[in-house]
Parts: sequence; structure tokens; C-alpha cells
Amino acid sequence: MLHTAWKGKISFGLIDIPIKLHGAIEEKDVKLRTLHSVCHTPIHQEKHCQTCGREVESDELVKGYETATGQFVVLLQKEIDRVKEPFAANKAVELLHFVSLDDIDPLFFDKPYYISPGETSLKAYYTLLNALEITNKIGIANVFLYSKQQIAMIRSVGGSLVLHTMHFEEELRSATDVPNLSRDSDINESDTQVTVELIDKLSTSFNPSIYKNNYRDALQNVIQQKINQGEVTKGSENEERDIRHLMEMLKVSIDPSTLQPTTSTPKKKTSSLKKKA
Repeated sequence: MLHTAWKGKISFGLIDIPIKLHGAIEEKDVKLRTLHSVCHTPIHQEKHCQTCGREVESDELVKGYETATGQFVVLLQKEIDRVKEPFAANKAVELLHFVSLDDIDPLFFDKPYYISPGETSLKAYYTLLNALEITNKIGIANVFLYSKQQIAMIRSVGGSLVLHTMHFEEELRSATDVPNLSRDSDINESDTQVTVELIDKLSTSFNPSIYKNNYRDALQNVIQQKINQGEVTKGSENEERDIRHLMEMLKVSIDPSTLQPTTSTPKKKTSSLKKKA
């Protein structure tokens, strides 16, 4: 069963179709953590203020927009929420136009999601799916997804509706900005003909099952060999550090005078553990 990533509705004309979105991609890359080479403890990113010379807490953070002059416009979360609220409240994939898929350059494509119908929208869901198949069209839609307004396309794939988020035109860089391109270069016609013949020789129907991630498989083999040979580490220093920190917080909760003085400004943090009666 696919995880539900978003709930909303498809809206066009006077029709509303309750739907759910499910991620169509499952990343298969080998995930590697960065460890300290001495004790093999995972390294965590700390929020450190260079000016104040200390680690800062999450409640001390604000968003800021950097201007062309290197200055910052500070935006409070309530200000961002005030702008976002009317967009986020509209849980609709609003179909605006229907076009041919061949009209869209793949540069516009972003992430795909499977669309499932709500319990009461099966008829409307399959009516739209069948209509897209008959007309050989896709729908272009507007949607506010994951705190971002996006355009998207809806099409029929294997008996299901699929939503692809897309890039706005202004987000695409122009091919004219690619360096060292020149059509004025001398092109040998015989070289072109040989290249055409090679393309014809290698031409076939697209079969995704024949393409394999050989690098990932090779890396997984190395990892499995190390596991089989017992070359694993627990990185227990991290656990011991967490226990020491917990004990320090317990002592402070019982008697604040046990807090050891430090050279840096202490964190604004208190423990939620209280002394039992």
C-alpha cells in the first residue's frame, strides 16, 4: 500500500474529484552517513552563530531574504504564514487546459505522483481517466503542494491517473546560455551519415527493465562483504554522550547549582523532567 503524500481534489468546470497523491518514485541509492573516523560516531550539523560564537536553539531562528547588496530582509513566520494561508487552504488541483503531451518539452518535468480516488469519487475518477485516453490529451493544472505553488500535468498511465509536477518557464535556463555552442563549425557529411547509421542500428523500443544501476549494486556488494566479514561498528560513543547529557539535565532539574560554569553563553534550554515527590 502506497503512503499518502497529500489529500485534496481535482477541480475542473463544475466537477470536484476527491483524491490522494502517492509518491511514484522510491529512491534506491545507497545512503551513506558521515562518521568521525576516530570513534565512528555519526556527525550532526549544529546551528552555530559565528557572530555570537555559540550554538543557537530552534526558537532563535528566523527566515531572511538576502538582497543584492548583501543585506537581509527578516520575515517572521507569522508573516510567511499570512501569505501562504490562502494558497495552502485551497486543496485543489485546478485543471486549466488540456494539451497534447508531445507539446511539452521533458525539461519541464519534475516529480511524478500516482493519484488514487476517494471512496465516493470512483465514477468521476474513471470518467476523467477514460476521457483523457480517448482524446489523447493531458491536463495542465495549478496546485499548491508542499508550501510551493506549482504547475502540474495529469495524464493516464497504466489504468491510473498520474500527476507530474512541472517547472515554471522562468525556472528553465536557456540553451543559448550553454558555452561553446556554435552551428558554424564545419560538419563532415560522411561523419553525420555514419552517426545516423549507428543510431539506426541501436534503435529499439524503450524497455526500462534492461537498464540497471551497476554502481549501486557494486557498492552494495562491498558493504555486504564487510558485513559478512564482521567489519561493522556500533559507534557507541554517541550513545554514551547522550546518556551523559541526560544525566546532566537530570541533575540540573533537581538542583540548578550543579550546572557547571562554561566559558560560552549557556543555551536557552530546560529539561522537561521534574523531581518526583
